[in-house]
Formats: sequence, structure tokens, C-alpha cells
Amino acid sequence: MKQYSIIILLFLLAADCAAKESKSAKKNRKIVAKEEQHFQKALRKNPDTAVTYLNHANKLASINSESARAFDYYQLALKYDSANAGIYKNFGKYLFDKQGSFIESKKMLLKGLAITANDEEMKKYLESVNKVLELQAIDNRMKDFGTVTIRELNPGGNYTVITKFDSLKKVIADPGNKFNYQSLFARFQADDISLTPEEMYMMIVGYSRQQSYNPFNYNAILEMRMIANHDLESAINKGIELTKTNPLNPTLNRELMYYYRKKNEPVLADKYLNRVKQYFNGMLYSGNGSCEKPYISLWAKEEYNFITYLGYKSTDRHSMGMCAGQMAEIIDMINPATQKVEQIHFNVALIYMQTVGK
Repeated sequence: MKQYSIIILLFLLAADCAAKESKSAKKNRKIVAKEEQHFQKALRKNPDTAVTYLNHANKLASINSESARAFDYYQLALKYDSANAGIYKNFGKYLFDKQGSFIESKKMLLKGLAITANDEEMKKYLESVNKVLELQAIDNRMKDFGTVTIRELNPGGNYTVITKFDSLKKVIADPGNKFNYQSLFARFQADDISLTPEEMYMMIVGYSRQQSYNPFNYNAILEMRMIANHDLESAINKGIELTKTNPLNPTLNRELMYYYRKKNEPVLADKYLNRVKQYFNGMLYSGNGSCEKPYISLWAKEEYNFITYLGYKSTDRHSMGMCAGQMAEIIDMINPATQKVEQIHFNVALIYMQTVGK
């Protein structure tokens, strides 16, 4: 009977919460509907006046469910009056408070102050924006793993030979061979900086044969990041544990580098930075990013980190194709020197073989 009463109580509480949510939603709909009516009335009266769009934008910005829509109306207000400091101020505040677009917020506030230099509110907002941007810059520097100017570490290599994975499997499994995976793994875990790019490449191939290799699952790394938000030491311990079965992943090693930098422990930070670079050296040994010699990839996500390492900026445009007789991912990237789009190719055969169980 007691258990039955508890169930009834929980049901009533759930129903009460649903009713409250329903009332809140109804109230919100009324506020939105009233504002839309007000805006349409103002639009009929003054369709070509900036204030019509600015007032609507400000109201939408104050309604959480509608704040994203405010962006377009701020832009319309500027279209009708690009010399109005108030529009830049409100747009800048909106971008800071609601959108988290700090760089764009700064641009708007600076434009507003160029028109009205003594606006104290704008000055205070600009100070807040600059503080956030400064903290972001510090954080980005701590996450930075550097760049390289080269595109290939094995220019004379025979791509067909080094991508005969069936043959390489026997080499890495042979305990007496210098490229035996377990031997290379032990050296890597001991932070042997003498590992050559060729040895790192063979280690990449060897790791692709391990049961712990998963080309898509980043759940443990994401969990580690969440832990780091409130307990850096626990996140480090989890990360170190993950490196025992996932030693090569650049994101994992970069996170550990970042955590140690936050703790102001540069020696340990450099340890994981070197691991990131060693893995990328293995990729640089594998090819040059052309369709004739695409880089070998273990994780599609890490292709974007690698593009950053090359000093380029990746885009959201990518496609699949065939390169050098194997499956390849083709990603558009921007050359910062020319601002032109170039393509980079990644051989995803190891990812495919792991996915299909070959």
C-alpha cells in the first residue's frame, strides 16, 4: 500500500510539473505573439526606419526562445541607419550576452564608440569583451601544439609498398623484427624521442591491429574533458590510464599537454606535446596529402588536427573518393598565405578495415 501511495505521489508531482511547464509555454507564446503584433503594426507605420527593426531585435533578444532571431533584425536596423551608435551598442551587447560571439561583439562596440566615444556603457562592455578574448587567447596558447612547414618526410618512398597492409601485418607481429609493434609501443610509452618517422608510421599500422583501436569512439576523451572542468587532477589520471590502450590519439595527448600547462608543469606538458608530434611525423612519413600519396589516417577527427599542424585552416567541405587504389577522404582547406582553397587527401583504408573487421 505504501509503495502504491509513493507511485501516486510521483505521478501527481510529474503532472504538476507538466502543468507548470504548459503554463510557462503558454505565457511565452503570448509574449511572442504580442511582440509580433506590435512589430507588424510598427512595420506598417514605419517600414523604412531603423528604430522599427532595432526595437523588435531588442525585444526578441530578451526572449530566450526567440533570441537567435534577433540577429537578422539588428542587421536590418544597420541597413537603414549605419551611423547610429545605439544600434551598434545593442547589437554588440546582444552578441556578447546571447551569442557568445566575442570577436563580432568587439567589432560592433568599436564601431559604436567611433561614433559616440564617451558612451560609458559601451566602454564597460568593451572591457568585458577584451577580458574574455584575453582569457581565450591564453587558453588557445596552452592548447597550441605548433605547426610545421614541411608536407612530407619520405619523398622518395614507394607508396604502393608502404601501404601493402597485409604484408606489413606480418612485419609488425614478428617479435624479432625492428618494427615489431610491441617493441615500438614500449619505446613510445617510455617517451623515446629517437623513434624515427618510419618507426612511428609502422607503429600507426601496428596500432590499427590492436583490439583497443576504435576509429570513432571518443566517449572516454569527452568524459575526461568534462571531469577537467571541475577536477583537473582526476582528469589527468583518467587520461594517463587511457594512454595505456589509446597511446597515439593526438586529441588525448593534446588534452594531457593542456592540463599540465594549466598546472604550470612544462616538462610533463612537453612529454605529451612530443607524443602528438611523433604521431604526426608518422603521418608525414606516410605520404604528402596528394591523391597519389594520401596521408594514412587512423581517426577522421584527427585529420582536422593534422591540417592545423600543417598550418592550414580546414573547412566543413569534404568528400570520399579513391586515391592510390584505396579509399580516401578529401578535405578542402584554406592556405593562409594565399587564402585559396586547396585539397588534402587522407588514406582511410585502416579505418575501413577496422570498421568491417578485416
